[in-house]
Amino acid sequence: MPVLSGASGVDIASGLAVILGTQYVALESRRFPDGEAYVRIPPESIESVRSESVVLVSNTFPDSGIMQTLFLLGALRDVRKGDLSSLKGDWEGETHDVGPGIFLAIPYYGYARQDKRFGFGESVSAKLVADLISELCDGVVILDLHAPEVLGGMEADIEFVSSMPEIAESLRRDVSPDLF
Repeated sequence: MPVLSGASGVDIASGLAVILGTQYVALESRRFPDGEAYVRIPPESIESVRSESVVLVSNTFPDSGIMQTLFLLGALRDVRKGDLSSLKGDWEGETHDVGPGIFLAIPYYGYARQDKRFGFGESVSAKLVADLISELCDGVVILDLHAPEVLGGMEADIEFVSSMPEIAESLRRDVSPDLF
């Protein structure tokens, strides 16, 4: 299961790939002169993205992180489906639908604290971002989410994980006992 990332998740994704003993794939991301985002799965990585399930590590903060995550998920979905619509060039590889298998790992979930309305007309941004993401992937893992209940009912399977046990163990092991 290759571990992938755009610009926002390189360190975590490459470290996760080492821990899992799997391949790390850096997806291309850059900005056009007008500031719009561009993402692409490098041609040499397309077969690995199509051959087995993948984990994309990407953040949803700042706002550009949400857009990059959505664009990367969309590119992964299209490649896995073999969707060649709107392709201007030629493609020589396989194009059959390889089925589900896109999992998103979110180290930092932006808008997590916008989990309720405090006034009529406000957006529940945490839920809206989750709804957009869940349309494009098969499962989501979120680290240390502020209010997990706001994401209940997501289309994609969702798992909430905490880093607190590892932080506590590190403090217990590495910090002098007289500091506690």
